[in-house]
Amino acid sequence: MKKIFVTGGSGLVGSFFVENYSKKYQIMAPEYPQIDLTKKETFENIIKEEKPDVILHFAAYTDVSQAESQRDDRSGACWQINVEGTRNLVKLAKEINAHFIHISTDYVFPGSEEDPGPHKESDTPEVNSSKLTWYGFTKAEAERVVNSILGRKRTILRLVYPVRAKYSAKLDYLRKPLSLFDQGKLYPLFNDQQVTISFIDEIGLALQKIIDGKVYGNFHASTPDLSTPYELISYLIEKARGVKGVVKKSSLSPSVRYQKFGGLKVEETEKILGIKFSPWHQVIDQLVANF
Repeated sequence: MKKIFVTGGSGLVGSFFVENYSKKYQIMAPEYPQIDLTKKETFENIIKEEKPDVILHFAAYTDVSQAESQRDDRSGACWQINVEGTRNLVKLAKEINAHFIHISTDYVFPGSEEDPGPHKESDTPEVNSSKLTWYGFTKAEAERVVNSILGRKRTILRLVYPVRAKYSAKLDYLRKPLSLFDQGKLYPLFNDQQVTISFIDEIGLALQKIIDGKVYGNFHASTPDLSTPYELISYLIEKARGVKGVVKKSSLSPSVRYQKFGGLKVEETEKILGIKFSPWHQVIDQLVANF
């Protein structure tokens, strides 16, 4: 039974892994304030003593809007957690020779007209912070930290808008607008923004393949087909509430920082890991069946 040290084990994605894989792996998932990623001394001893086979790094500062108020501030929480916290963990992973698996995001790519998605696993994250959200830039920088310290002996798994049927602590990309619809507060949704979504059950399967095979490289966990927020939520409300034509359309305001042509490609991941990701219609159907 492999020993896995998990950060962010109570979060949207991390909690699913901890809950569903605790019988397969020996999982250690201490949480803040027991450990603080920006303070190496809070977790250095436990990692050196336990010597986990894998360090699975879910934890991150993910409030995109709040991160913008910290733009260019390397003393801010977003940079300190996403970049310096990752640096602290990676150094320890190298010291004990643990398989480091870094969870990243499609926000490391601009998704602009000049550099549109969906992006491949081998695509290089953007280096110009002005073309990304500050959150996206810190995650891109975290990838570069991982690469610089570990080289090819590391794994990066990028996600995009993770969704799951049940999670009481936070509403995700689909359950939030569904909740707003139920309250009569749903706002118009973009019909000109290109997106994919990540089904948490399939994220778990990808991680299992990566861990069991000790597979290194860049991977994506995402629906293989593109959609728009308008199309996704319209279909969700039809399936979950039985009504059509209730979602209004809006257009994404021009911005060099927010993705208009986002999404991830998964062909290489499917080939290497031997799995198939479900199209977005099937993901929503499975979610609704388990709400």
